[in-house]
Amino acid sequence: MQSANTLDTHDVLSAWQNHHSKSIWAMAIIVDCQGHSYRKRGAFTLINQEGEQLGVLSGGCLEADIRLMARKCLSLQKIMTKEYDGTDENDASYQMGCGGIVWIKFIPLNEHNNYLNLREVLHQLEQRENVIYGLDYNTQENSICSYVNSHHQAQLNVEIMPKVHLLICGGGKDATPVCDFAKQLGWQVSVWDPRAAYANKNDFINADTIIKLSHTKLGHYANTQKVNFSVLMSHSLELDALALASLANSDIKHIALLGPKKRFNEVVVKCALETSAIKPIISGPAGLDIGGELPTSIALSIVAKFHAIAFNKPS
Repeated sequence: MQSANTLDTHDVLSAWQNHHSKSIWAMAIIVDCQGHSYRKRGAFTLINQEGEQLGVLSGGCLEADIRLMARKCLSLQKIMTKEYDGTDENDASYQMGCGGIVWIKFIPLNEHNNYLNLREVLHQLEQRENVIYGLDYNTQENSICSYVNSHHQAQLNVEIMPKVHLLICGGGKDATPVCDFAKQLGWQVSVWDPRAAYANKNDFINADTIIKLSHTKLGHYANTQKVNFSVLMSHSLELDALALASLANSDIKHIALLGPKKRFNEVVVKCALETSAIKPIISGPAGLDIGGELPTSIALSIVAKFHAIAFNKPS
């Protein structure tokens, strides 16, 4: 299970939904920042009256004060704003290492503001839909309005993405760390392998779904479950080729093939499709060239490559 302070937005809202009726909660959200900051505009955490916190807004330097401010906000049932300035190196108040300035707004969650529509945000994320979340606020009048997928131009608009969904095709021992690394990032992970001796539940205890369907169903599964990335690592030319053929017309963004370039070419040839006929981007060898030959190093490189693609970072 992930630490509460490493949860992504979906997990933060899921955890809050499970416990919000047992306590009162406040949102702490970054409404503006200048210079470098650990989290950016629109990032938020949820904190209850006991100081329990879901998510983080800093590397740890601000969290104690954020919890104090949230509890004060709840006590007063009042919207509050605080500036955290890390530009003064002589000010050791918060020991901020980023050197920027962040403005955080603290907002009570209650029936009067419909819990800032966070339940609707969670519902959309559970449907694997992107969410445009907006806030209009007036601290002096203690008023707040929230919007989900509205055309209204709010003071703060942020796009919230659903979890990355990774499909691992191949259930051997070397696929286990790929699954585990992805789950550490909060991703959704499906593992497919039709062979009886592979994709054992004991080896993939962190996987969300283990699939034993025919390869002919993979494309449909990828589209209905909105898979973002897939890695083909069955160590079987035939299985990898069958998987690639089934996924060739899917909406997957990127498919990576384990093994050297020679094997990549062999899989594509056996797949009997021109690369121009394959809709997703395909690449091989899978992952970044970070060195190492053990399964954990290879798994790290594979997940890191997909992570870079997900966040539009060149690799």
